[in-house]
Amino acid sequence: MASNSSLGIFIEETLIKYAKIVKERDFIKVEAFNVVFYDNLGEALNKVINETYSFKIPICINISNELYNYYEIFSMLNKKDIKKTIDIEFDMFCNDKNYNKNSLVTKYILVNEKDNNEKLKAIHIAANKTDISRKLQLLNESKVFSIAPISTSITNLLDIGSKDNIAIINIENETKITTILDGQIYRVDTIEYGMGQILDEINKTENSMQKSYEVCKNITLYTQETQNLQSEENEHLDQVMPILYKIAIECKKIIDSSFHNISKVYITGLGTAINNIDLYFQEYMVNLKCEVLHPFFVEGASVKIPVKDYIEVNSAIALAMDGLGYGNKELNFAQNGIDISNIKLASNKLFKDGGNLFSFSFSGELSVFEKLFLRLTTAFILISIIYSIFSITTIKQIDKKTEEVNNSLSMAKTELSKIDKDALDINNRIQTYNKVISTINDLTDKSAETLESRIIPKDAIPNLLNRIMFIIPQKVVITSIKNNTDNHIVIEAQAEKYEQLGYFKALIDSKGILEDVKSTSGTKDGNLVKVTIEGELP
Repeated sequence: MASNSSLGIFIEETLIKYAKIVKERDFIKVEAFNVVFYDNLGEALNKVINETYSFKIPICINISNELYNYYEIFSMLNKKDIKKTIDIEFDMFCNDKNYNKNSLVTKYILVNEKDNNEKLKAIHIAANKTDISRKLQLLNESKVFSIAPISTSITNLLDIGSKDNIAIINIENETKITTILDGQIYRVDTIEYGMGQILDEINKTENSMQKSYEVCKNITLYTQETQNLQSEENEHLDQVMPILYKIAIECKKIIDSSFHNISKVYITGLGTAINNIDLYFQEYMVNLKCEVLHPFFVEGASVKIPVKDYIEVNSAIALAMDGLGYGNKELNFAQNGIDISNIKLASNKLFKDGGNLFSFSFSGELSVFEKLFLRLTTAFILISIIYSIFSITTIKQIDKKTEEVNNSLSMAKTELSKIDKDALDINNRIQTYNKVISTINDLTDKSAETLESRIIPKDAIPNLLNRIMFIIPQKVVITSIKNNTDNHIVIEAQAEKYEQLGYFKALIDSKGILEDVKSTSGTKDGNLVKVTIEGELP
């Protein structure tokens, strides 16, 4: 039975987020929450549990550095065969990557394959056993109810309909994108860039991760339309913007490549500490609605704490909701909520009292334990014999199938060699024809039509200037535009702030005004920053 209160702890390399939530009937409230930077994880976890009085309630934490794989499964297979198929696929993956499979623990869920009704899609997640054991040891006196991937638990915060197609961008230490199609989690993508890089860059100046985080909370992003409202310069913006730009571009690529009608994008995670981050992403995803993710139970509720403070610990709230029964039990790496600490205590008790529990005496009548031991031994021997026979039979069948496959491969290789020979003959003829064509083209190369084709169309430059006119930021001044050779364009521009020039360069690239866009790092000349932007006419 699910508890009416739960503590979620989201653990990263240098910080933890925690949230204690309570459910009373249909009403959910966040009782305590915070973001804490730590030097000693064990001490930090104990402090959180003590301060929130979470000694007897379920505690839900996240797995780290998990691996995501996707396998196609025939929908007609039974549950046992599905598991075997997935295990074989994962074995091949581990062999390919030289991973030690025994060091990993795995879970999976099945969803409908969108493009093929006869197949299912297995979302397979693998986590490191050592990492999970370490976290359990640090929480050995507490009741660990759930250990789950944050990318799947984050969906607890939304009231998702059966037809909803959405994406959740969770900007934590790294960025994870959870794609939901027809109300189901369909895939999870990971981007290496995230708040980890942003905090590291700021920390080079501030020398404190806590201060670096406070700096982020004071940064406000301005869109092109609202730049004139900016009253003062944002400190460290030049360190934040390049990383945010990479995150936005990679997210756009992933969402655009989904080939499905995603209607809304939610932004969550530590990145929401930066003001207007949803408006920044909206500029890159113009056809989608981007907004910051608010937990569904906060909407319309009477809360005294500002919602912005809640959303910074969304990951912890989502994990805590696993403890209230909202999570997916199939993705619980804590053995479906079993109290592992109690198992450990029980197993230790078996070996106490000087080992008398396992003492044997063959004189006189057998004790109850001796009878039980003999029965177990006999059963083990019988199972071993059956397993050996089954293994030998299976190996023979595998050998037979392997021989058939090898024969098929041999025949295929023979046919491929014939195809390669034919392809070589064709390539030789193509080269001969190409030489003839080249000779003919050389004879007509001086024609007026050819000469005209090598000249840039007369309206290409005016079109370029016209497009630049509509996207150039207000405080950016172009001092020179040159067309040196062929389609190569060189633009020299200046502004008071570097981010204005960087924004101008990003617009030229993202709007397709020039291709292969490059720019210099910028030089300071008095109050002005000058850069040279180069690219090719499309």
